[in-house]
Order: sequence, then C-alpha cells, then structure tokens
Amino acid sequence: MSCRVIFIVFMLLASDWHFGDAARILAVFPTASISHQIVFRKLTLELNKRGHELVVVTPDPVNDPTLKNYTEIDVSFQYNDKDSLPNIIGMRGKVDWFGWLKVQVPMITRQVTKIFEQPDLKKLYHPNSGEKFDLILMQMFFTPAFMSFAARFKAPMIGIHSASLQTSMQYAIGNPILHSDPSNWQLDMKFPESSWIPWRRLDNFIQSWRFIHYHRTVYLPKQQKIAEKYLGIDIPDLHDLEKNISLIFVNQQGPISFAKPNVPKVIDIGGFHVTNKIKPLPKDLKKVLDEATQGFVYMSLGSNVHSKMLPEKARKDIVAAFSKLPYKVIWKFEDDTLKNLPENVIILKWTPQQAVLAHPNIKVFIYQGGLQSTEEAVSNGVPLIGLPVMSDQDMNVRKMESVGVAKKLEITNINEKDFFEAVRTVAGDDGYKQRMLNLRSLLKDKPYNMLENAVWWTEHVIRHRGAPYLHSTTADQPWYQRQDMDIVAFLSAMFVISSILSLFILYKYVIYSLRIGSDPTVEKSKKRN
Repeated sequence: MSCRVIFIVFMLLASDWHFGDAARILAVFPTASISHQIVFRKLTLELNKRGHELVVVTPDPVNDPTLKNYTEIDVSFQYNDKDSLPNIIGMRGKVDWFGWLKVQVPMITRQVTKIFEQPDLKKLYHPNSGEKFDLILMQMFFTPAFMSFAARFKAPMIGIHSASLQTSMQYAIGNPILHSDPSNWQLDMKFPESSWIPWRRLDNFIQSWRFIHYHRTVYLPKQQKIAEKYLGIDIPDLHDLEKNISLIFVNQQGPISFAKPNVPKVIDIGGFHVTNKIKPLPKDLKKVLDEATQGFVYMSLGSNVHSKMLPEKARKDIVAAFSKLPYKVIWKFEDDTLKNLPENVIILKWTPQQAVLAHPNIKVFIYQGGLQSTEEAVSNGVPLIGLPVMSDQDMNVRKMESVGVAKKLEITNINEKDFFEAVRTVAGDDGYKQRMLNLRSLLKDKPYNMLENAVWWTEHVIRHRGAPYLHSTTADQPWYQRQDMDIVAFLSAMFVISSILSLFILYKYVIYSLRIGSDPTVEKSKKRN
C-alpha cells in the first residue's frame, strides 16, 4: 500500500514538474548559408535543452554526439550549387530583387527536389513511416514546398526568418505593404542610392506588386507541384498553409531596424547567436591584435559575399588605402590572389569574427551589411563602414548610418580616396564609438530575454495546437480591398461620372446660350423693349 502511495505522489510531482510536456519538433532550415543557420540553431538547441526532441534538416549540422534526442538530416550538398551563381557584386545595380530571384529559381527548385529525395528525410515523410510531430519549425525563405510537412504530419507550423520578412510573406500574413518605406529591403538592389523621388516611388510600387504577383501566381504553384510529387496531390494549397501559419519569428530588433507595423503573429527575435562566452583567439592572431596598440581595422564581407568577388581595381584601391593607415588591418580574404600586401595588412581565409570584434584594440569593422554581423558589431560597440551588396544589407547599413554609428560606401564604385577618408573618419572620430556604445546600451535594455520569449511562444503553440487567434482577417481579403482600391475605384468612378455630367450640362448650356444669342426674334424683342 505504501509503495502505491509513493508511486502516486511521484506521478503527481512529475506532472507538476511538466516532465510529460516534451514535444517532438521537425525543424526544416534548407538555406545553405551559415549566417542564417546560426540564428535557427540557437533556438533548436535551447528547445532541446528544455527537453524537447528535435529532428533538424540543415546544411550546417552541429554534429555534437553528446546531444540526446537531437537528430540532424544533413543537406550540405546544397553548397555545391552556390558556386554556379554569377558574381553577386557584379549584378548589383543591374538587376532588382525580382531579377536576382529569377536567377536563383532554377537552383532553388533543384535543391528543394534534392532535399525531398534525401534518404533519411524520405523515410521520415513516407506514408507508412509512423512518424509523428507536434510542431513544424520552418524557415520562411523561398522554399515554401516544405510547408506541406505541416499537412503531412497534421501539426501546427511556426515560421522563422533570420532577417526581415520579404514582401511576399508580408502580403501572405496580412501585413501592410509599404512600397517606399525604408523597411522594404527588397527595393534597394536596383536603386542603391536615391534617384528622382516620384519616379522611384512609382517604380517601387510596380516592383512590389510585380514580385507579389509572381510569387503567388508562378512561384507557389511550381513549389506546389514539387510538394504534390512527394507527398501526394491531396495536400492543401500552399497559399492557405502560408497565410494560416501559427506565428513567425522575425529577426528585427527595434533599435537597429526601421519601425514598421506588423500583425500579431509576427514575433520579434534577435541577437540569438551573439554569445557571451567567446572562445579565445588563436594564439598567433591574438598576438597580432594585442600588439596593435594604435588599433586595428577588421574587414569581412561575410559568408555569402566574398572579398575575392571584388573587381581588380577595387582590390588595388582598398590595399592602397590600407597602406596609408596607422593601424593594423585584418582582412578576411578567401584565396591567395592578393600579392604585394603592405606590412600592416594580414589576410585570413577564416576569422573567429565575434572574438575579433570583442578585442579592445579594434577601431572599425568594414562589412557588407549583414544583419548578424550588424548585431555582433553593436553588441561589441564597434563602429562600422558598410559596403552593402544584396538582400537586406542596404537597409541595415542605412539604419546604422541614420543613428550615426556607420558610414556607407557604394561597393561598385570604390576608390582609394573615399575609402581612406571613410576609415580615417570613423576610426578617428570618438563620436562614432560613443554613439555605438549608446546604441548597444539601448539594444540590451529589454523587458525580457528574446530567446526565452521565443521558447515560450513555441511551447504555447505546441500546447494549444496552433494560435489561430493571432490570425489577421486582412490575410483573407483580396488585394484590392486591402489597399482600399475598391473604394478608390468607386470614388474615381463617381468623380468621372460627375465630371462628365457637369461637362454635358455645361455643353448644353453653352449651346443653348449660343442659340438664344443668334435668334433674330430674340433681338427684335430686345429692341422693342
């Protein structure tokens, strides 16, 4: 009897401690870019730490054998395809975001198909696999075919994005489409600098709706066919899965993002990957940075844009500008083609970026404007020089410049004089450093921990099998009602009809007046009177 009582007490305690709340989560992060993956990885590892079981589809597995209930499906073969893309820097200013996407569509389609064909994943979604999941955690970045897993496993879905949402996703969830707002990063690739404003606003309007139309009428149907090929023709329409997603984690922290209105299902995250436990620098690099008592400059164009993509003239001008600086220069350069470097310049194929940015001797960080690099720079109080190339990079650099912690240069028009002046100004003006420290303080002043908040929302969706109360009815409206185009059309029609009637009445009046004026009987009557 006493054993039974002890057992009941133990079960009650276990229930109170939520030992039974562990969920099984399928996380699908297909994009081959480590800058994306480090954001997602932080969340999945934290969820695993909380007791949840995860199956993660990723091109960048952590490969940690000590992790329990953490299975990774390796799709790193995608990195082989990226080498076939044209030079990103060379395309800047020549195509808009829509044009750049169309260049990538064949590669994306090929990669989505290969991922569906991955043997371990294929076993998972096979109709007779018996696999069950409580949640689908899905990267929302041009691979919507994988949203069909939510239907296959009859599980709620949470989206996650390592940057601000693209326009097509904004439209899908019912967010307002802000054509010329600085938060609309997809418009910067074609017009990196301001042009004649009315023309640019008109072009922004056309490009926004052109992209949304393409995504909804061409791209999604193509992805639908891929999903149906592997999961069957009875899967729901991707348009419906997209708009009914439970919620979306979006990496946009207020102090370093342009403010914009969002529907309730958009949950801000940010700074996940920025670590407080920085690994020590390699001994040789640490020695160089420690001895740089006058300071050092760090330059890296990130994981997707490489310094080796720079034109030959730009490389020479940058090297010439660096040679005039009184600082050491650490330049992440991906091959050995740079010759005759000045003594103060050191090139490395890889750098432990967070550790470099945390070093007290750093003066300025020259970068491509990536959001994760921006977060790391702000977290370490390092002023910036931005050379944006693609995606949200123009927006990020423009935001940093607007708060006085960065200078922006056009990467397609680098010259020695402007480059040298920019580095000298930012590194030598203490105002940039102080404003960056103020921005860091603002970024850290939050009502809650972002990672813990993301975990809470994830578990909230799991507990309630979704979050339909966050759904905006705007997402269900046709485009013309969202933009009040039906009202505009009605008022315009009334104005045109009223104008035509007014002109008709005026015309009749003028004709009548002319007839009266030319009638001889009227003239005789006037003379008699």
